[in-house]
Amino acid sequence: MINSLKKKMSTRKGFIVTVISLVLFNFILVGLYYGIYLNKQINSHYTEVTERLNQEITNIIEIIQEEQNQDNKLLSYSKEKNITIIISNNENELVKKYQPKSSKKPGTKIEVSQIVESQDTQYLLTVSQRKDILGATTILDFLIYELIIIVILCVLGILGANKKILEPLSQLSKDFSKYKLGILPKKRKVRSSVDFLQNDFVELVGKLEEEKQKQNTIIASISHDIKTPLTSILGYSELATKGSTSEKSKERYINTIHNQALVMKEIIEEFDDYLSCNIKDEKKVEKLSISHLVDYLNAYYKEELKEKNIDFKIKTNCQNLIIEIDLSKFKRVFSNIITNSIRHYDKDKKILNINITSETNGKIRFEIADNGSGCKEDLVKIFDPLYTTDSSRKISGLGLSICKEIIESHNGTIKAMNNKMGGFSIVFIIDSYKED
Repeated sequence: MINSLKKKMSTRKGFIVTVISLVLFNFILVGLYYGIYLNKQINSHYTEVTERLNQEITNIIEIIQEEQNQDNKLLSYSKEKNITIIISNNENELVKKYQPKSSKKPGTKIEVSQIVESQDTQYLLTVSQRKDILGATTILDFLIYELIIIVILCVLGILGANKKILEPLSQLSKDFSKYKLGILPKKRKVRSSVDFLQNDFVELVGKLEEEKQKQNTIIASISHDIKTPLTSILGYSELATKGSTSEKSKERYINTIHNQALVMKEIIEEFDDYLSCNIKDEKKVEKLSISHLVDYLNAYYKEELKEKNIDFKIKTNCQNLIIEIDLSKFKRVFSNIITNSIRHYDKDKKILNINITSETNGKIRFEIADNGSGCKEDLVKIFDPLYTTDSSRKISGLGLSICKEIIESHNGTIKAMNNKMGGFSIVFIIDSYKED
């Protein structure tokens, strides 16, 4: 889950960085356009208008220096040239102002000033005009330039997406198709988020193939285990049906057939239990106390084990603690472990102890210990399906594997070890129930 979260964060971070990079790249290109071209156009237009206004000042000064109809001429000139004319005295007080009706139109106000002299008095003459410095052509050029930038960025984005996403997705799709034909996919060097997905797919395929091989091995082994008693059943049944066979021999053959049939039944039941444990169905959990579980174990096993000369004891220091389990499956756990212990006794004094203790971390520890022959095999492989120390293969070797599946489905752990009595112990730990 942590790796998955890191992948998502990496993908999100990469996307954000890409978007920010494209935006910054756009700003840089716009800045270059303004600095190299647009600013030059604006300055050129501004200079052009300023020079024209300076020429207008020259014409206005000639009108002012005339002695007749100055006001009318200046007003007419203002309207004709669409400019504002302001005349101020030395105290910067307004003397005259001439402006057309369109002087308040939007645009940048450009003005020039010059001192003029009339009738031995100096005045400040200011001429201004509002102009759209950018102009429609300049704005159109800018929009075309920005459109070109956007198109280029889109093309780069598409090429990048194709390289980073579409091509890996296409390869992943091909791997899916190849896997249907039996060709296994291979991991790729991680260059994008899709490569993470590809490698996850490879890991999933590996687990599926491992599980498939495991199931094939189990089926082949079960088939082999059934063939042996089945061959005996067929052979002895054929002998029993011969007319020349004595009644005493028939009885012996029938007993052998019955015993072999029981062996087959046990193998099939164990296989059926294994399959049911591997089906991820909903557990039928219930709450019960440790004392209730102890009462069940004593009632179910004490007399049976006593008849087999096995000293059976249960010890616990947590009778009042509550556990939440699927009781039917837990019965199978105890049944499989106890049956496994019974098979490996080689002593006259047989002992089977169940110790149930409370751990400090809120967990409950179960130990089922015998004083049998112990285990000289690899304890790690004890819980593997089909692993058995029975050289005759009278059992399928699924019992402890079933126990492991059940305990792990209850979020517990299980292990095997040789104990101080010289025998064998199975230890599993589960959580005690706590009210929320």
